Order: sequence, then C-alpha cells, then structure tokens
Amino acid sequence: MRIIIIGAGDVGTFLAKGLSEEHDIIVIEKNKDKVERIRESLDVLVIHGDGDNPAVLKEAEIEKADIVLAVSGDDRTNILSSHLAHSFGVSRVIARIDDPNYLEYPKLFKREEIFTVNSGAILAEKITGLISAPFAWRTETFAMGKIQMLKLKVEEGTPIVGKKLSELGPPKAWIFVAISRKGKITIPTGETSLKAGDYIFALGIPSVLARLQELLGVKEKGIESVVIMGGGRLGMGVARNLSEHGISVKLIENNPQRAKAIAEELPNVLVFNGDGTDSETLKEAGAASADYFISLTGDDENNVLSALLAKNLGAKRNIVLYTKSDYINVIEAIGVDRAISMRLVAANEILSCLHLGGVTHVALLEEGKAEVLEFEITKNTKILGTPLKDADFPAGAIVGIVVSGKDVVIPRGEYAPLVGDRLVIFALPEAVKKVQKMLG
Repeated sequence: MRIIIIGAGDVGTFLAKGLSEEHDIIVIEKNKDKVERIRESLDVLVIHGDGDNPAVLKEAEIEKADIVLAVSGDDRTNILSSHLAHSFGVSRVIARIDDPNYLEYPKLFKREEIFTVNSGAILAEKITGLISAPFAWRTETFAMGKIQMLKLKVEEGTPIVGKKLSELGPPKAWIFVAISRKGKITIPTGETSLKAGDYIFALGIPSVLARLQELLGVKEKGIESVVIMGGGRLGMGVARNLSEHGISVKLIENNPQRAKAIAEELPNVLVFNGDGTDSETLKEAGAASADYFISLTGDDENNVLSALLAKNLGAKRNIVLYTKSDYINVIEAIGVDRAISMRLVAANEILSCLHLGGVTHVALLEEGKAEVLEFEITKNTKILGTPLKDADFPAGAIVGIVVSGKDVVIPRGEYAPLVGDRLVIFALPEAVKKVQKMLG
C-alpha cells in the first residue's frame, strides 16, 4: 500500500517506522530538522513542505495514495489536508484532532471518508480505566469490551513469587500471555517461574477481576480522591470523567487565567493555581492523602518530578504522562507507578482504524516491543476450520483467547476457528507479519 503521513512528530514518526516495513511510506513535514532526522533514520520518502499545501500534496502524488494519515500537531493543518486528500480521490483518510471543539461540528468532516481520532479523549478514557482497576499497570479492551488485557506487577512477598504458572491452576477465564522481565518480553510456558519485579500480561473476561487480585495478594479499596497536575484539555477531560464517577478531584494549574476558567467550567473540581513541582502547593492540594496523583502536563521532566514528590508526601499511587520513548524503563524503575504514552495511545487507535492485514484492533506494548492483535475470522481466513496445533503458528505468537458467539474460550490445540470468531493474539515483533499473513 501507498500511505502518506502528514506530520513527522512523535505520532507520525512512530507510525512511519512501524508501517514502512510492509508499505510504501511518504512523509510530509515542514520542519527541516525533523525532515533530516527522518531521512537519516527511516527508509521512507520524505518531502519538505506544508501538508495542507496542494502543490506539496501533488509532489507526493497524493492521487496514487491508498491511505492518508494527517497526524501533525496542528488541527487546522490536519483538517485541511484531510479534505484536500479526499478531493484528490483518496478513499481512506484519518485525521488526528486534539481540540474537541472541532468535533462538535460534524459537517466539518465527511464521516464516511474522513475518520477522526481525538487522542486526548481516548487517553482520558484509558486513565479512567486504569483507576477503575488500580492494581493494573495498563488496561486495554478487545472484542467489543468482552475481553480485557491487564498489565500486572509481581510484588515482593506476594503469594505467586517463585511459583510456576502451572501451579496457579488451569486457565479458565484468564490466561497469562507474556512476561516482561528487566525490559525483555517473552511468552511463558507452564514451567515459567514468576519473580518479584516481573510484569505479567493477562487476557480474560472483566468479571473475574477478583481472582487476579487474589492471585497477586492485592487488597484494594475503592478510589476516593485524585489530584491532577495540568489543566490542559487532557487534564480537564480526566478531571471531568473522574468527578462524574463520584471521585473527589483536585486540579493544579500554574496559569491563573486558565485555573479560573477551569474552576468555572468544572464546578465539582477544586482548582489550585500553583506549581505542581512545589511541595507546598502539593500539600495544599491534598496530594499527601490522595489515592492517586496524576501528572498530565506536556513536560516529561516536570511530570516525573511532581509525581515523585507527591509519592514522597504520601500519595498512594501516581500516573505520569510521557512523550519520550526512552523514558519508559527509567520511569518505572524510579518509583512511578503508571506511565502512559500519548503517542502510543494515538498510534494504537490509528492502527486499529486502518484494519491492515485483517486486524480489527491492535495494542502496542512497551513502545512496540510486542503487540496484541484482534482478528475476526471470515470465510476467506486461511486457518478457518484448521485446529491451532496444525496451523503452524510462529514461535513468537500465542492465541490467548477466543470469543465465539457468546462464549469466551481459552483455546487448546484442538480448537478450530469458525466464521465470526474473534481471536486475540499476543505476538512479538518478529512474529507479527506471519500472524497477519495467516489471519489477514
């Protein structure tokens, strides 16, 4: 496929890197430094210019494109370039729109031709989901909400430390599909022993959450209070979501005019004007007694610093938004409980919208070190009716769970996919292409 990506920021670069192995990628970027960086690091065609300039789009031969991804950091550029792409005859256009005000005018987008992704709204939902499952480091849903993925940490002194997976009982409604140990992700077997500090990825039905809490030896109380640093669109979205769930929310914003506006728009949220990296401000906002402290500014360093200060004051848990991919391993090692990547959230949503290779949903894990893929079996799927033990699945992939009609199944080797079944598969990078070839 020929895919044009407009914007070489964090999201555009990440998508270009992931898609370039299978597709012809053309990147349009107006910043010269970013253009040179992409040319040096990726095997893609890069055009220097504005993505909303018809002449630049013609230079990129947009009329030959199968897909256009308008993912620059400027909403107006993305909107205009999307409409131009549609006028040139491109049938699949996805536009990243960060300001929700634009989405209030549906006539601005021809919904059949231009699909919009609002990463802030998606991220706010992810954070709300994390807080609803406070012992999870990450949550993701598949199969239209019937299946949930949780990233869980094996803490020192918990009942499962030192146990083999086979000793935890046969998988019924949940299955552990991967282990992350010292930054390396592997697919476990029944003989794999769990160590303190491991992160395990579980797939299953949400209703048996209590069983996982029991296995991990976790006793959780309901979340009652949250302090948020950062009053941007994302901070406001999370504050609004949580307050609507009956949680006491306090928000810290350093801009006095912005703080006043937020207080007027969110009457159920107590707003503090101050510096979230200042201990006195954190104390005043009640961070010391908060169940969660969430740092959501656009500055990675300030987010980490404020989260650590809040934890030191007594906050039970913290969540940090980060943009720099190199931060993930460091963040988790220095006392940050949960780390969320804006670009991964946006990239996940965009890749899921593309439905490339038959994938109906995708979740990238640990900055792309692994993927969880959802496929729907059709009459054209190669392994239709073939038992999994005979399907020659690659070594770096595992069919974790299947939704067949109303049933949720942990498949054995004898399981043979039927039309309409949804397979949720965990795959390491080297196995992704093979899995897509089998199921696409």
